[in-house]
Amino acid sequence: MFQQLLKIRYLAIVIVVLSVLHAVAFLVMGTRIALHAYLHLMDDTAGAGWSRPGVELLHSLDFLFVALVLLVLGLGVAKLFLLKLSDEETQPLPRWLRIQSITQLKILLWETILTTLLIVSLSDLIRDLFTKLEWSALAMPVAILILALSLFFMKKD
Repeated sequence: MFQQLLKIRYLAIVIVVLSVLHAVAFLVMGTRIALHAYLHLMDDTAGAGWSRPGVELLHSLDFLFVALVLLVLGLGVAKLFLLKLSDEETQPLPRWLRIQSITQLKILLWETILTTLLIVSLSDLIRDLFTKLEWSALAMPVAILILALSLFFMKKD
């Protein structure tokens, strides 16, 4: 019975493959937006119809950070559930991928998601500076603060 349950762990392959595919898709979308913004920066006639390329570059950075989160998730799940690596075999891996438990993966993802949320909220704030700010503009910074404080207290233990 237990051997049958262990076969379920191979569903991790689906998670890893889809996570990496999603990361590649977000990487392509972010690169496309960045190239579009750079083309408008170099075009002399773009000033009339396109006034804020920096916002588009920050939007591209959002996509790139989401790709990073998905890549960390896919590689972390592969490392924990699919690969049986000894200590000598993990030495060539980057230090951030030398995770040994789900808790370490959770903390790594938490930090990556916090960084991504910070970039997303920064680009949203810059975009919203051109309009009238409402109280709802504080929702994302408050959520980031709560997540950062909870991460701090979790690491303190």
